Amino acid sequence: MIFKVTFSNGASLKLGNLPEDLTLKGLKQEISSRSGIEPQDQHVMTGYPPKLLEGDEGSTLVALGVRSGSVLVLKEPLLNQGEGGARKPSTVFLRRVIPADNSCLFNSIGYALGKGKSGNGQAMRQLIKDTILGDPDKYSEVFLGRPVLEYCAWIQDDKSWGGEIELSILSAYYKVEMVVFDVTSMSRLCYGEDQGFTQRMFLLYDGIHYDIVVEAASTTAPESRDVALFPINDFSEVERASEIAVAAHQNHEFTDVSNFTLQCLVCRKALKGQREAQAHAQDTGHQQFGEYLKR
Repeated sequence: MIFKVTFSNGASLKLGNLPEDLTLKGLKQEISSRSGIEPQDQHVMTGYPPKLLEGDEGSTLVALGVRSGSVLVLKEPLLNQGEGGARKPSTVFLRRVIPADNSCLFNSIGYALGKGKSGNGQAMRQLIKDTILGDPDKYSEVFLGRPVLEYCAWIQDDKSWGGEIELSILSAYYKVEMVVFDVTSMSRLCYGEDQGFTQRMFLLYDGIHYDIVVEAASTTAPESRDVALFPINDFSEVERASEIAVAAHQNHEFTDVSNFTLQCLVCRKALKGQREAQAHAQDTGHQQFGEYLKR
């Protein structure tokens, strides 16, 4: 079964692949997982003009006269503040940690594109090589900082990390603006800006690692429901995503590569240098590092 749910504030969401025996209770739980609105706060209406969907919570939607493809209207209690009004669906922005396997940039981008958290490195590295070789005027030795063929061999090595050149190439290829929040310097770098793209993604860089910033219904919502691509003209989402970077900076969840003394934030092991951090991540699976603060 599939439904479109519209909210009082004009927002909407689509529910799909739902079982034919879905109950009213199950519907409300599904809406809650997507919107953050608790089932007890939901007043589901259907039909035209919309009428409150009434019946036992255990009754199936089919038994209540609701068919697949119906538009459902969600009414919520009025807020007792200001002028009142219907509450917006609540969501949170959070950091999805990507495995530290030397391809975290590629896998962060792949995750945002719906390709999963792993296995994106090889294809994207090949794409970058092909792009460089296909435009020798732009991607010259001066631009790359090393001989072209040497750079191509380097980026195809699965131990090599991607950076600004790779971000610019992948942004252009996928036609998605990529905003990178640098947790260390608190700067914001944008790739693909003013290129006419319609979507953007948010990446978090802590000095040695990339993660992806997503919007979720709650901190415990399944990753399969994450939203990682956002409308290019919605600047409120940029500010919400930047709050994740601010919090990470305030918690010292970054690596100052100019004075490399690190601590694993999972097991608290003290580490020194980029090589130790990489080795520790590969040995343990721990993926979060911060400055080692002597006490």
